[in-house]
Amino acid sequence: MATRVRSPSDPDAGIMGIFSEIKERRLLPFMGAYLVTGFVALEGVDQLVSYEILPVIAYRIALIFYVFGIPGSLTIAWFHGAKGRQDIPKAELVIQGVLLVAAIALSVVTFRNDRAERELAAASLESGLEPDRLAVLYFEDFSSGGELGYVADGITEALIDELSGVRSLDVVSKNGVASFREADISIDSVARALEVGSVIRGTVDETRDGLRVTTVLVDGFSGADLERSVVEIGNDDFLAARDSVAASVALLLRERLGEEVQLQGLKAGTESVEAWSMVQRADRLISQAETQRDTDLDAALGSLAAADSLLALAESADPSWARPSALRAHAAFRAAFFTATGTGDLEAGGRIVQQGLEHAESAIARDPRSAYAVEQRGALRYLLYLLDLSTDTEEADRLLDAAQADLESAADLDPELATAYSMLSHLHYNRNDMVAVVLNARRAYEEDAYLRDANRVLERLFWAHYDLEQFRDARTWCNEGVERFPDDHVFEECRLWLMLSSSAPVDVDEAWRIRDRFVSLAPTSEREYNERLGNLLIAGVLRRASLPDSAEAMFERGASTEEIDPLADLWMYQAAVRSTTDDPEGAVESLRRYLAANPTNDIGADGQMHWWWKRLRDQPGFEALLRR
Repeated sequence: MATRVRSPSDPDAGIMGIFSEIKERRLLPFMGAYLVTGFVALEGVDQLVSYEILPVIAYRIALIFYVFGIPGSLTIAWFHGAKGRQDIPKAELVIQGVLLVAAIALSVVTFRNDRAERELAAASLESGLEPDRLAVLYFEDFSSGGELGYVADGITEALIDELSGVRSLDVVSKNGVASFREADISIDSVARALEVGSVIRGTVDETRDGLRVTTVLVDGFSGADLERSVVEIGNDDFLAARDSVAASVALLLRERLGEEVQLQGLKAGTESVEAWSMVQRADRLISQAETQRDTDLDAALGSLAAADSLLALAESADPSWARPSALRAHAAFRAAFFTATGTGDLEAGGRIVQQGLEHAESAIARDPRSAYAVEQRGALRYLLYLLDLSTDTEEADRLLDAAQADLESAADLDPELATAYSMLSHLHYNRNDMVAVVLNARRAYEEDAYLRDANRVLERLFWAHYDLEQFRDARTWCNEGVERFPDDHVFEECRLWLMLSSSAPVDVDEAWRIRDRFVSLAPTSEREYNERLGNLLIAGVLRRASLPDSAEAMFERGASTEEIDPLADLWMYQAAVRSTTDDPEGAVESLRRYLAANPTNDIGADGQMHWWWKRLRDQPGFEALLRR
């Protein structure tokens, strides 16, 4: 058999030559020795860092030089690995020089980045924005037709609910982030407004085969994106998207916080994608109705009707799920309230309430432990009481008792249900139980300071403490209202009432400035009434400043008229101002005028009497007003 002769260009000959060259120059032994020695050196640096002898950045720089040392050691082996003496060629000097310069340059960049990160971390710490204080912004709908908004909302709200159950996290509520869903504001500005150190934002987009959900974890102080996660799912598999997003967020937060965040998965309460989708669409319509109410009442009622139709379909899609019926009860509450306050047709509002009660009962029958369903029944019963459609006093009292029982049961079922506490605080105002008002309003505010009616909760906290003569607490809640709602005239009014307190400094110029804001910030329909009330409060400040003649002129400018003040409340407020500024005779006369216009009203006997009137007990004529 003939032997094949290999030419110099034969591939096998080239490969054998390379292996021979590697062996001759001892590249593998050199490389092995370098890797082992370098690894030991790195471990030594790591130990020094652990004992805080060296800064953390030292290990990262050592790692850079270790990595660049790999090609450096190979270069040394290539030129000097063979036995015998070798000179240092220019090529080796160039290669080693390039590697050294690259290592130094990368180390400088790493050092600068580390210093910037530490400065940013220090600034973030000084700002008080803790990374475990978290806000989940509403995910954006990036679909071409804008048809996935309800999916984005559903994922967002379920994620907020799930993260709120993690003890190590302080998560802003849905109400807190809702005001930023359409706002064109930078992430770091949102973070500062919400006082959070971590922000989660996301998008929902359509793909050829389904949906793509992108989740981004953002540093609250700088607004810089930290981590990103992308989940792709099949068409209409929305419930799978929720669980996938929960898993990806748990991973992002672990990397952010350095600890495991356990999420159970975003439970929908139903296995029916159809029912879930309809509920999300309906929820979006109810929110839309809230924004339409002030400008177009008919459009708002139309949105609520459309939501109710979707929820009826959701009930059919999953007859065992309580949420659609409970949400129908909530939609009925809003429709009844809008109808009664917007059109003045209380009986029409009452009929809508009755329909809502049927939906609430249906939801409770499906899930007796649904705090949301029980709360809706309580809210509807309370609204029916407020509509005052019954002439039977005992029946009205039973209705109020049932509403209170429902709301208290809902709060027991879910101790974090801020809306139930808020409604209870309003209910107790009608019972004239100021202590219960304070307890429930404070609980509502503590559980969710971003409630839709947070301004009214703060107002109730002010007045309840004020009525209890707890002026320091009243001032605290008034100031909180001014800070959080600077354009709400109510909190300018509370500042004026506090200026009548004997412990408040007398500042006439400041009183006038507050009074002018109180009037200018009021709705147009209330402005003339507020101007007269403001004049009465200015009169009180002038009396405290020992300017009685100027005060009397302002009392005249604050007098009640039937056109502006049909209930004659301004006479009662004038009586209160005169009483608290040591004019008992004038107070009794103003109170007499108020009671003449409101003969069925009772200013109370001792024990139930407002503190405004207690200093009038020895005044001639006051006892007659009590006995009338």
